[in-house]
Formats: sequence, structure tokens, C-alpha cells
Amino acid sequence: LIFHPHYAPNYDMVCEGLARTSRGLAWQIHFRQLPDKTNGIKSYQFGINGPNYEVRLKGRAWISADNYDIIRLESDIVAPIPQIRLLADHSNIEYGPVTFSQANTTLWLPQSAEVYFAWLGRRIHRRHEFSNYLLFGIDDQQQINAPKTKDAGSSGPSANP
Repeated sequence: LIFHPHYAPNYDMVCEGLARTSRGLAWQIHFRQLPDKTNGIKSYQFGINGPNYEVRLKGRAWISADNYDIIRLESDIVAPIPQIRLLADHSNIEYGPVTFSQANTTLWLPQSAEVYFAWLGRRIHRRHEFSNYLLFGIDDQQQINAPKTKDAGSSGPSANP
């Protein structure tokens, strides 16, 4: 989401040049949240009415030189948050094409995601693999007709029990 026009002005972005990846050449972009901006993407809140701790983000993205799709995105927090004992928060997401044959559509979606935390004195690592995506669509067709009128032979609501 950091590349979305709503969030992009909150980050300093620098192209570090072309890099070789398993999917070919990719532009390597470094990003870092500006000190006076909020990210609007990630924060921690404890309890419904508890305090909210927004984290500042930094990281890198690898963008395909062929078609400009995001191949990989890594993010970290800029600094620890001692109030909640969060020392590290790292994520690594790999993206790839997913083809939906019924809709004849290909979308670029996460293939895997890894997260690492150093929080409350513990280190946590999780890896998720994504597959079997489903694409849902709704076909909406609106038809405007003249209002229905009461049948002339009907004498009102039915008295059936």
C-alpha cells in the first residue's frame, strides 16, 4: 500500500538500481517513512479503548523491470517501541501471478509471507504459503420498469392462515 497515491507522499523513496532476482531483472526501491508523516497502514492497539502505537516503516521493494509488477516487498520498523516492548517487526512478502481461468483474469497476489517479531522478550517467526485463490464476481444488471399496479380482479390480501 505504500505505493498507493494516498500513502506514497508519506515516504522517501529512492531507486537503488537494477537487481537480479529469480524472476529476472527488477528495480530495487528503498522506502522510509518521513519523520513528520503518519503511515496509516500499521499500528498496535491494546484493548478496544487502549492506547494506539503507530509504527514507522522502512524497507525495500523489487519491481519487475519488464512489467512493473511488485515481485517482493520487505518492511521493518524504523525504531523499537519501548512502551510496548516491541524491538523488531519484519515482514517479507513474495508476489506472483495467479490466473483465474473462469474469468480469464490474471492478478498479481502474494505467494508467501514471512513475519518476524521481537516482542515482550520473545522472538516469533511465522511463514505462510498462499494458494488455491478464489475469485468472486457479481454481475449486476439493473432494469428500470414502470411500477407494478394492483390487479383489477384482486380484492386485497389473502385470508389464508
